[in-house]
Amino acid sequence: MFSNKTSDTPKVSIVVPVYNVEKYLRECLDSLLAQKLKDIEIIVVNDGSTDSSADIAAEYAAHDSRVRLISKENEGYGKTMNCGFSEARGEYVGIVESDDFADPRMFKDMYKFAKKHDLDLVKANYFEHSDAGDVFQEPFAGFAYKTVFDPRVDQRALTVLPIIWSALYRREMIEREGIRFNGTPGASYQDTSFVFQVWASARRAAILPKGYLHYRVDNANSSVKSSAKVFAVCDEYELSREFLAKDPEKQRAFGAIVNLLKLGTYRWNFNRLTDESRRAFAERMREEYLRAREEGTLDRDMFAPADWEMLNLMMDDFDAFMARFESGM
Repeated sequence: MFSNKTSDTPKVSIVVPVYNVEKYLRECLDSLLAQKLKDIEIIVVNDGSTDSSADIAAEYAAHDSRVRLISKENEGYGKTMNCGFSEARGEYVGIVESDDFADPRMFKDMYKFAKKHDLDLVKANYFEHSDAGDVFQEPFAGFAYKTVFDPRVDQRALTVLPIIWSALYRREMIEREGIRFNGTPGASYQDTSFVFQVWASARRAAILPKGYLHYRVDNANSSVKSSAKVFAVCDEYELSREFLAKDPEKQRAFGAIVNLLKLGTYRWNFNRLTDESRRAFAERMREEYLRAREEGTLDRDMFAPADWEMLNLMMDDFDAFMARFESGM
């Protein structure tokens, strides 16, 4: 490693949330220090790790001034990310999870394209990584790559998985719109509302065809493996709803698609629950869709005919719905 100075306003701030990742952290930080874009800051936010993660990060910070270590008590992913975003000084902000790593050209390519086209948001495809190697993932297959679009007009990107770590976000937009993660301690799915807020706020966005980020899928400790706290995802969609309610223009543009996005997420959770908890989750679903119908944001044109029929059965005859879909939606 070598010493590098970063400017007061670096081109990119990279937020790295850390909790007990001593096995992978060096690979992650090495990949960020090897970036072709040198004018960056790497904000490592240690969320009360009990292993050697903080010591590893401190070692890197001591040798390269672009690395900043912030240590705090354990508060969970959302507050950790919000802390990192609050500390960011760059024109754009990126996220790299501490068990993942980035190709050397990731931030140079994404920043260059974002600056050239004055983007609020740029996203890319990625690789799934394990000990067996890399597998290219193309969640944006079928999109017009390298083409600027307005998410208010073309909303297809909102239906793609969040993949918040394969993107650059204009920091001024994040601050102006008050975009933050859900800070509830111990919650899950905290990328759900964040990515929705970003899409609802961006006016100029684009997708790059390459994969740059190597997303680790063989970390047994990753929170994505947990099936607990499924009701946390309901809180995420409520946060999205509240975000839209603050701005009539956003509400008009995105109020209906929230209910479509919600169905896909809720279906996945419903299908993996046991009978008792499945009914409780379905009751929460029913309450939310009844409210959406009352508010006028439940748009029939958003749904496939079979899904529209299913939603109406759930709202109008809940017992019949549970009987028909007792083995899953």
